Amino acid sequence: MDINKALTYVFEDERWVTKSLIGLVLSFLGFLIIPIIFVQGYLVWIIRNVIDGLEFPLPEWEDWGKMFMDGLNLFIALLVYSLPAVLLVGCGMLLFLPAGMADGDVAGALAAGGSIGFLLLTCLAALWGLVMVVLGPAVTIQYAREGTLGACFRFSEVIALAREHIGDIIIAVVVLIGLGLVLGIIGIIPIIGWLVALAASIYTTFVSGHLFGQIGRNVAGDKEKGLGDPTIMA
Repeated sequence: MDINKALTYVFEDERWVTKSLIGLVLSFLGFLIIPIIFVQGYLVWIIRNVIDGLEFPLPEWEDWGKMFMDGLNLFIALLVYSLPAVLLVGCGMLLFLPAGMADGDVAGALAAGGSIGFLLLTCLAALWGLVMVVLGPAVTIQYAREGTLGACFRFSEVIALAREHIGDIIIAVVVLIGLGLVLGIIGIIPIIGWLVALAASIYTTFVSGHLFGQIGRNVAGDKEKGLGDPTIMA
């Protein structure tokens, strides 16, 4: 993977300031949810442009309706994949209800049992979170390549993508975590650091789009060679 290119390609675009500012505003308004969906759609467009080999893959902020639908589809797909962890934690919390309705020693025993059950279910949720570290990028790349929500739930393809390119996915995740740590440390600095931290969110999106796009380009190459396709392998 070309990590240096992923970190610097943004600044090669003549309109990178304008494009970044638009993304920055949307990220700042992310608490409204809708702006983040647009950012997700923009991420998908970056991935596609990198797969297509565009010299300047940072897209224009245009065709907002299509961008929103791409972002919404990806948002829904990732939400569905995250449900197991949410359900596990939710079930763990429900284990404490019987203790609240009981008295005395019974309540203490139920609380102890609930704590153990909650801990076990939380550990399972954490394990699923680790799985999502790999599956999340795979789902994102799958959607960017195929362009349909249904493609995200062709589980054999998503799992094959994650398995065949797990090394590159882990490298991309490590780069993004490292980038987040560096920008987080800078963010400690009053005023200037806060502004940098604010801008970091959209820059991280730009970087992840290029990294995932490189993986998607490799997936496309595998398809042309007949590799990584479960129907061919069968």
